[in-house]
Amino acid sequence: MPPKAAMEAREFIHVSFTTDMITCSFVMDRKVRFVQYGCGKMGKYLMRYGIEKGGDLVGAFDMNPALHGKDVCEVIGDAYPKTGIKINDSKDAEAILSELKPDVCIVATRSTVAEIAPIYRICAKLGINAISTCEEALYPWNSS
Repeated sequence: MPPKAAMEAREFIHVSFTTDMITCSFVMDRKVRFVQYGCGKMGKYLMRYGIEKGGDLVGAFDMNPALHGKDVCEVIGDAYPKTGIKINDSKDAEAILSELKPDVCIVATRSTVAEIAPIYRICAKLGINAISTCEEALYPWNSS
């Protein structure tokens, strides 16, 4: 752990996870910058969770024109405070992501790897980590 004075001067995120009975921990000296790709039912909860766990939401994308231009708080609901982050058209993702340079893109759109491949390609091209709720992404060798 960093010295207490350093912790007071900067924001630290402590992350722990357990895999096969091994617990790993690390401390980041800054917030994780993330974007949400897909602002539907799952996206709503992923954005809220990311923000509440200390992440820095820097962008959001969706293909639904009814959501374009809305503050993400309108999607999150439950009188969530305004974030200043507007939902963009997913067609503009590559250009906006290249400017934002987030650490990670959380993809919550479709269920097959073939359907999420375009955003994964964009993220790979731009050097952005991507994770997904796509069921098939867990083990795509049987179906993709």
